[in-house]
Amino acid sequence: MKHYATISVLVLLAFSAFMAGPAVAAAEEKAEEHKDEPQYRCSYELHACLDWMAEHYGKRGWAGMQLDTDGDVYTVTEVYEGSPAEKVKVRPGDILVALNGVEFVEENEQKLVALQDEMKPGARFTYTLKRKGKRRNVEVVLVEMPFEVIARQVGMHLLTDHVDVKIAFSRED
Repeated sequence: MKHYATISVLVLLAFSAFMAGPAVAAAEEKAEEHKDEPQYRCSYELHACLDWMAEHYGKRGWAGMQLDTDGDVYTVTEVYEGSPAEKVKVRPGDILVALNGVEFVEENEQKLVALQDEMKPGARFTYTLKRKGKRRNVEVVLVEMPFEVIARQVGMHLLTDHVDVKIAFSRED
């Protein structure tokens, strides 16, 4: 029986190494594209970072959208099915302009940080969105962040800010 288990593990490892090849190539290509850009690395040790993220995401309210940031511009890239954002018809491509009337501009940074501290499950927030040049306000009641979303956020943070993906997936040819 041990023999079959060993063979299964070896087959699984060989398959994983084979499948990692395209991922390594893609990661290396992406790294080459952005090699001149400053790279952010988390300043926390891994264990301290995990503890902080578990506590932070466990208490934080969630609207159900993924954002891409470019300076002061926050563009919705994904709206989770069944989320508060989906219920008020937020769509990918919408631009978040303000939160509770506070515009997303550099001079409002302190006010926005203070609002973030209030983002708990059950809290009501008004997002000002811009779609096709028109603004509209939507009120969202934040909910507890689903476990799957927490796992995704933590995993992406660990891969991008704690682990050098090229090293993690490298193999000798």
